[in-house]
Amino acid sequence: MTRQRRWGQLPGMWRAMLISGLLALAGPAAADAPPPPSEPGTLCSDGAFGPVQCIRPSQFVHDTCQAIGHFAARNGLDPGFFARLLWQESRFDPNALSHANAQGIAQFIPSTAKLRGLIDPYNPAEAMEYSAEYLGELTRRYGNQGLAAVAYNGGERRAGALVAGGATLPRETVNYVRIITGVSADTWAEDPPETHDFSLQPDKPFPAACHELARDRRLTALAPPEPELAPWGVQMAFGTTKARAMAQYRERARRCSGPVAGDEPDLVWKKSRASPRGGYWMARVGRDDRQAAWSLCKALKARGCACAVYKN
Repeated sequence: MTRQRRWGQLPGMWRAMLISGLLALAGPAAADAPPPPSEPGTLCSDGAFGPVQCIRPSQFVHDTCQAIGHFAARNGLDPGFFARLLWQESRFDPNALSHANAQGIAQFIPSTAKLRGLIDPYNPAEAMEYSAEYLGELTRRYGNQGLAAVAYNGGERRAGALVAGGATLPRETVNYVRIITGVSADTWAEDPPETHDFSLQPDKPFPAACHELARDRRLTALAPPEPELAPWGVQMAFGTTKARAMAQYRERARRCSGPVAGDEPDLVWKKSRASPRGGYWMARVGRDDRQAAWSLCKALKARGCACAVYKN
């Protein structure tokens, strides 16, 4: 299946359209008409769980808030709850990327996205559709939206253990639930309120309050995720480019084939004034601990191969 282009990789003209859309409120005519798919850069949900929703660059705020309300209603969620959760996750940023590699407006980690069938977490319409469907499922399973938030942030296993009375939640999840709901996770598990006001502003209907919340936000430029590295690396080669580092590694690996047969190295960038490019790509064979790394390096040296051990 062809993956849609990420928002952060689109041309500069499109970026300008998006930024202007973030700062503008849609007029009444926009509220009555579905987003025209002909506008360049429009991203749509895949319709897996209901009618398709689209988000136009020029009407990002209006279309995002409309999609939040639509997906919340389809999945039995309070729109204020869903908006608060997405705001806490990403500030409605479709390009958001966390230190844990959680991606997009709904902050799906790759393993959860794959499990749920989400193809492109950086497509905000698609990500919100799958996020709302998942939260609806969690709400039905655990009995309320507060515990759904626990599971969404802390994992289903922790939510189940909390309900069973045997879990201590991470501080991040404790704070997350209180920020979104105004009620503690323990209260949601032990004595949940029969009704709860999730409204964004008590004196405004959801669409107006959502617009006000979203229109002044800023778009974060999409940055590539940090590579996942083994804790320790046995360095065997380096080069000013990835290709040169890999070529040198393969040449040396052939001479020392036994200890590193089948191993693909991690490529780690290190700054260096000695390099004409400002640094070198280091080819390091990953190992989980220092002892394993030194054992590999010792075996390589026994075959006459140079190596060094580094903590990544």
